[in-house]
Amino acid sequence: MDQTHARALEALQPFIALATSNSATSPRFISNIITNATSAPNTYVFAELLGTTTIQALGSPDTPVEYQAYLKLLEIFAWGTWQDYQETPNLPELSADQALKLRLLSLLSLAATTKPLTYQSLINALSLSTAAELEALVTTAIYANLISARLSPASNPPTVNVTSVASLRDAPPHSLPWMVTILTEWESRCGQVITGLEAEIVRVKTNAQKRHAKDQVYQEQVAGAVQRRQAQAGPGDGGSGADGRVGKSGMGRGAVRSTTMGLGRNKREADDFDEDDGFESDNGDNAFRMDIDEGAGLSRAGNRQTKRVVGRRT
Repeated sequence: MDQTHARALEALQPFIALATSNSATSPRFISNIITNATSAPNTYVFAELLGTTTIQALGSPDTPVEYQAYLKLLEIFAWGTWQDYQETPNLPELSADQALKLRLLSLLSLAATTKPLTYQSLINALSLSTAAELEALVTTAIYANLISARLSPASNPPTVNVTSVASLRDAPPHSLPWMVTILTEWESRCGQVITGLEAEIVRVKTNAQKRHAKDQVYQEQVAGAVQRRQAQAGPGDGGSGADGRVGKSGMGRGAVRSTTMGLGRNKREADDFDEDDGFESDNGDNAFRMDIDEGAGLSRAGNRQTKRVVGRRT
């Protein structure tokens, strides 16, 4: 409940108390309650007053005709409009305060049902004479927090742009079945939307599970392929050489190169070769000698430096 409706309901409470008191016995007294309630400031809702037993008693056939019309007048203030008052015969005359209030309440109903809300349509519906009277009425409704609106007199046609309307109009009893039908249809549509959302959630979850299972199978296949490749590239197919290349015989390029040189690759291997080389003989003048340089093989610069001395010992 908004503040405007709460204030209107609070302003109506004294009149409800009078209508439910023991003194509310005569039709004249009850009709005065209706007149005062519809004339008082800030009273814009009347369903609670209309529902009291004493007010409803005015509709009894035993009630004089001049007082029966007050019940219809209160119904128009509760959910009717200015046009309803104009079209209903034998209603009590309205005071200036009552006429202003009924026009304000009618403006709320028109703002909620009529689009666009032009100056001319409002002037006709509220029985006003000039645009100035209409602008004064709209301004009063704005300051009373009944509507939020903006006047556009320079537009073509001039219009009243209403953005919000206070919930102060009561629903007539004959509209309740229609409202129940609308709410039932709305509930059915909401149920269909919820069912659709639940089905969509199930579909999304199912697709996510399928994608997850597919990803797992793919990962397992990749892992198996990697293991098979590692098994095929194991030690049995030859090691790597000095420069990282693998030979069929298990020897790298560096190993092949060292064997083709014929001699050791360092000084110690050369000394070992010189100690027992089998090329020196001590058989007299015809002895044969071969000297081999210790640096035979590869030098640091990578050049072959070999020295051979062949001759007879003197």
